[in-house]
Amino acid sequence: MRLVLALLGVSTVIGLAPPVYGDPIPEPDGDDGAFIAALRQAGFSFASPDAAVGAGRAVCSCLNNGESGLELVHDVKIHNPGMDMEQASNFALISAKFYCPHQLSKA
Repeated sequence: MRLVLALLGVSTVIGLAPPVYGDPIPEPDGDDGAFIAALRQAGFSFASPDAAVGAGRAVCSCLNNGESGLELVHDVKIHNPGMDMEQASNFALISAKFYCPHQLSKA
């Protein structure tokens, strides 16, 4: 539950931040192997590492396109019916850590 609240807090701060003009938002880029290892360490299982990486990168694309934290967690849960809200939040946080840390630094 704390993870959901943390993500909501991050999204609120991000949503209230004034627009910043300058460099374009970078495309998701990161260490796929470390991402997969972090997911496994957190107890996630998945059909294929490539699918997990694709989902992690999609999280950042959604954030970069302005989707709120709550919308994102809901989307992750809907696309992964075996996850509860805490697991979806944890997946989103791990994804952001590896593929779009600039989204986390806005908090």
